[in-house]
Amino acid sequence: MHTKRNAFYKKKVGLTVKHILLLIFALSTLFPFFWVAISSFKSTAEIYGKPLAWPDRLSLDNYKQAWYGAFIGDSLINSVLYTVTAVVIILVIASMVSYIIARSKNGKYLYRYFSFGIMVPLHTVIIPLNILYKKLGIGNTQFGLVLAFVVANLSFCIFIIAAFMRQMPKDIEEAAVIDGCNRVQVFAKVVLPICRSALATAATLVFINCWNDLLLSMTIISKPTLNTLNYSVYNLKGQYVTDYGIITAGVVILVIPALIAYLLFQEQIIKGMTSGSVKG
Repeated sequence: MHTKRNAFYKKKVGLTVKHILLLIFALSTLFPFFWVAISSFKSTAEIYGKPLAWPDRLSLDNYKQAWYGAFIGDSLINSVLYTVTAVVIILVIASMVSYIIARSKNGKYLYRYFSFGIMVPLHTVIIPLNILYKKLGIGNTQFGLVLAFVVANLSFCIFIIAAFMRQMPKDIEEAAVIDGCNRVQVFAKVVLPICRSALATAATLVFINCWNDLLLSMTIISKPTLNTLNYSVYNLKGQYVTDYGIITAGVVILVIPALIAYLLFQEQIIKGMTSGSVKG
């Protein structure tokens, strides 16, 4: 009896310590966003004078200046266009390639080829990419940036989806073939619906990668009318004088779409993670 009581107390203490550590981690993670959010309603003087205090009055002046003065609205539309287009193209290509990898006898060689793409840092291909874009005449274009997003995230997306498809039983596909489905119908009507959790996981992670990209936007795009939202927020920083109130307002606008995307698909992401979509 005494041993059971000691084990119960040890388990309770361990659980309490775990919760405290998780709470500290959560607060340390959320605090920077909280600070940015309250600073977006302050003037620069207030941010320097009262960095952790609640703003004296809630004003949307910073958001108005960022939206209209820095063309945040146009950049937001550009980012949505680039990101959504890239995610759709990546999912279409990655799902087809992953199916070939999962069901082909020589798929392991194709899988290794794309896995190698994950290990190559993006910074190492920036200069060759710009030289190639200049020769092809697609530099400083919407198509060029979307293509760069696709190339940069395709291997990662295939890595997630192919690992999930490898675990799918072949009996389901064989039953569909017996029912009269051809290979394309099996892929579209059987395989893809089963893999929706892996697709949602890959889509959300790729969406966040493309949305938060700054390096490719800075090196490929030079026209202000084609800027991404991240690039426009970066340009809010002045060379000599910086208005941190406007910058924090721009950062909040930048973060909200990615946060919404995660909240909408968090259930599918968790299913994809726990069902083995990132194993292998």
